[in-house]
Amino acid sequence: MHKILFLMADGFEEIEFTAVYDILIRGGVKVTLAGIYNDARVIGAHGLSIRADAALSELYLGNYQGVFLPGGSTGVENLSDSDEVIQSVQNFFTDEKWVTAICAAPKVLAQAKVISNYTVTSFPSVREEVEPHCKSYSEERVVRDRNIITSRAAGTAEEFALEFLKVLEGEEVAKKVASQILAR
Repeated sequence: MHKILFLMADGFEEIEFTAVYDILIRGGVKVTLAGIYNDARVIGAHGLSIRADAALSELYLGNYQGVFLPGGSTGVENLSDSDEVIQSVQNFFTDEKWVTAICAAPKVLAQAKVISNYTVTSFPSVREEVEPHCKSYSEERVVRDRNIITSRAAGTAEEFALEFLKVLEGEEVAKKVASQILAR
């Protein structure tokens, strides 16, 4: 069973979090919600309150095969402001594990300096902050380049999650989950 770490900060985009969480769980992936604060409670951009499973500082990153960063402008700013988040992203990248981000969160990947040789995408409003730090910028809805997967926005979260599930658990599992949820 693959284990994926979600980095959660106040202001996260709820659709991006819940869609990716639900699809990965349905596909048999173990997801751990890592709060970047000492308080386990994390509040989404539109008021959804969740409880993190643990603080990021309490977790051993070696137990996980990848990391996911949801978007949301305030959430991404909070992730970007955390040295521990930047170091964690760099560690996953260095260990050649999955590094995934959606919406504005590829900005964190740019800040962590892990996309210089990769093709990525992001929410249009942060393109100027992402594009100078990557090999090439794409306007595709979901972009997978080796161990990095990026996507554009809440409206692409389902496609992103199914692509992530496919690389983790295989195409058959992703197809099964897609049919269960009547994905397009």
